This record gives sequence, structure tokens and C-alpha cells, in this order.
Amino acid sequence: MKRIFSALLVLFMTIPVLAQHNHRTGYFLDGYTYKYKINPAFGSDRGYFAIPVAGFSSLAVESPLQLSSLLYPTGNDGELVTFMSPSVSAQDVMSGVNKMNPVNINADISVLSFGFNTRKSFHTLDLSLKADVRANVPGALFSWVKETAEVLDMSKLGVNADTRLELSYGYSRSIIFDKARFGVRVKLLAGLAKANYSMDKLKLTATQDTWNVESAGNGYFAAPLPLITEGSDRRISGIDIPDYNVILEKMISDRNIGAAIDLGFTIDLVKYLTVSASITDLGFMSWNNTYILGSPDQPWTYDGFEGIGNEEMDMGEEFGVLGEELLDLVYPRVISEGVRKLEMLSMTAHLGVEFRMPFWQRLSVGALGSARIDGPYSWYEGRASVNCALARWFSFSGSYAYSNFGESYGAAFNFHPNGLNLFVGIDSFKPLLNVTRQYVPIDSFNTNLSFGLDIAFGKYRGRYPKKAKN
Repeated sequence: MKRIFSALLVLFMTIPVLAQHNHRTGYFLDGYTYKYKINPAFGSDRGYFAIPVAGFSSLAVESPLQLSSLLYPTGNDGELVTFMSPSVSAQDVMSGVNKMNPVNINADISVLSFGFNTRKSFHTLDLSLKADVRANVPGALFSWVKETAEVLDMSKLGVNADTRLELSYGYSRSIIFDKARFGVRVKLLAGLAKANYSMDKLKLTATQDTWNVESAGNGYFAAPLPLITEGSDRRISGIDIPDYNVILEKMISDRNIGAAIDLGFTIDLVKYLTVSASITDLGFMSWNNTYILGSPDQPWTYDGFEGIGNEEMDMGEEFGVLGEELLDLVYPRVISEGVRKLEMLSMTAHLGVEFRMPFWQRLSVGALGSARIDGPYSWYEGRASVNCALARWFSFSGSYAYSNFGESYGAAFNFHPNGLNLFVGIDSFKPLLNVTRQYVPIDSFNTNLSFGLDIAFGKYRGRYPKKAKN
């Protein structure tokens, strides 16, 4: 069972594409139903009912780390091997790795969602499943595996992951002679699992046969399904997973609950210029029956790893061994258990400006600034877009962005005739432009794919009624 826990530490390596970070290319897109997830002041052109699961799904990876730094084609038949393979040189691996490599892996899936208009107001009710994994991976970790240095500093290595159910009610309303809107979303949260661990210090010095280690780390772990098993010195030796009935009972009894609020507004400053802003996820989560973990704050000796780079192993086995060795190096111990942990949610702020062309208002340019406030996992992005409502039933956007994760090019399409709303968007298609024979992106794997299919009803409430001349 040890490998199950180890897999958490290398989750960023083993999941190729999983995003709570909502699709930002669609922020200015006419007809896009789920803009209220980014700014609750936005209403929908029509009422809608989401087809369960297919109504809205958003999956993403955001990282400057190149996937081609993890997987390499061999020279013979192009078969992929990991960076741990002896056939891959240390120089090739380290050339694609930064000093610090942030990784975000997220998912947002609507289980049930619908919205409707009442005069000047728009209402939404949404039940979503969300998952969020954030990690900071020092480049020294790759140097450790490839044995390229005798002194390594892997401090700030960390991972923060959680899954939760989110039930929300949203309300937005036109004000000031329909020149502005304000909106609010109230959320009730049910936590499913949480893991947070960070190494404030992790320094290795090689000797003839061992590594001298200086470490200090801390974190916590809460989940309804696994029970941590301990070895000597309360060191984590594995995880026991009970049967389904026990899992369900523990989910109910733990009562991991929280609440949050989203706030937003939009205002037409002049005829062709609209400014908008929002803050999302202002709230907290309470995790019960939490394991408090820590690494020894004192020097100790690590014997080194064996088995990594064994060509007889498949990829899963190699990453499993790496996870076990990394777990041994981090040396997590149980400090206490059954603790109630109260934490603030990671907040996201957005500021948008849209200018519609005076000669054809269906064409606009927009700028969106986004900031995720999440401690060591914070990120910032600026995105510019060109948007066109070619008809009342079809619109599209193209965007360019630069963030902590590098540059990206996005596109989104929305098909919304009477009775139907179909949306497809991607925040970065750049990784798809340069791939290996196995379709492994060579550039940074930084993308966010969103899809939505809804049943639309009610009168059109968009900007472009049939009688409008512009």
C-alpha cells in the first residue's frame, strides 16, 4: 500500500491531462453560458438546463515544465521511455527543467446546473465536482535522479491537493438604467479529500556511499477512504483502504464542510467600452479527523535509491519506485491525528476591459488580468482576445496570454441557436503544434480544455436583438 501514498507525491508526473481554473478565453464570448463561474455578474443570453456531466467539463494542466522532459522517444522504434532511463542523457533532461517548476492540475465537472432569467435578474443553481492539485517541483529533483551534482537543494518542494463538492446559488441583476450589473454566488462546500505537504528545507550532500540530509517539512492529510499505517518513530509506512461502506460512513461522520462567496460587477463606461471585475472563492474549509505530518528537523543519513532507470520496468513501475524513494527522502511522520483543520480557500481575482468596434459592435477586443492568491502556488496571467459574434447564434474568440506558466494561444466557439447551446474552448493549443510521433507535446504542456452542452430556453437576452442596426 506504500506505493499508493507514494503516487500522491508524483501525481503531477503520472496524470497527462486533467482544471478548476475556469476557461478564460471565453470571458468575452457572446452566448457562453458559464461566464458566471468567473464573474457572477454575467448573466446568460437565455435560460439553460445542463445535460448532466456533459453540461460543463473543464480539464487542464498548467506548467512551464515540458512533458518532453519526462518522456523521450528511443532512437530505434520511437518507443517512449522516461527521463530516468539510462539511455536519456542528464544534459537532455536538465536542459528542459527550470530551477523551480510549478504545476497545476485541475478539474471542474458540473453534475447538475441550470439558470433562468426573471425580468432584470439572472439566477443559477449548480452542483459541481472539483479537484485541484498544485505542486512546486525543484529542478534539483531531476538532478538527484540523474546524479549530476554532489550537493542538491530541493527546498520548497511541495504539493497541495483537494477534491470537493460545491453547491452554489448565483444571482445577478441589471442596475443604473441597465448600464451596469452586479452579481453574487453563495457556495456550500463538502470536502472529500485533502493533502498538503511542503519542505521548508531539503538539502542533500553526497558522501562516498550515502547522502547527508538536512530537512524540515510539515503538512496534513485528510480523506474519508485511507487510514495511515505507521512504522517505527511514527513514520508513515503505508495506507490501508477500507471497503465502500466504511468509506461512506466516514465521509458522513467527518463532516468536512465549508462556505464561500463570489462577487462581481460589470459597467458600460461609454457606449463601446465595458469594464468588469470579480473575486471568487472568498471562504473557508473545515477538515476534521486530520493527520498532522512533519519531517525531522535534524540531520540524518539517506542510503540512496536503487532500481530507478531499470529498463525492465514499465513506466508505471518506474514512477512507483521514484515515488517510494521520494517518500523515504521526505521522511513524513505522524505528529498527531484527529485534528480539526480550518483553512482559507485560494482566492482568484479578475479584471476585464472590452472595447467594441464602433463600425461593427459585434467585433470587439478584450483584455483580462487574472491573479490566483494561493501562497507558494500563486500565479498571475494577462490575456488579450479578439471576439466576434458573427450571428446571434454563433460566436468565436481567439486569445493570447502570458503567465507564470509561459505563453499560450487560445480559441473558443459557441453555437447557440434556439433550444441548444454548444461550447468548445481551449486556453492554449500551442502544445498541440509541436509533438513527437506519439503525440507527446515537446513545448510546455500548458492547456485548459472546456466543453459544454446545454438545453436553452426563454427569450434571447443578449446584446444583439434582431432589430438592432449595429
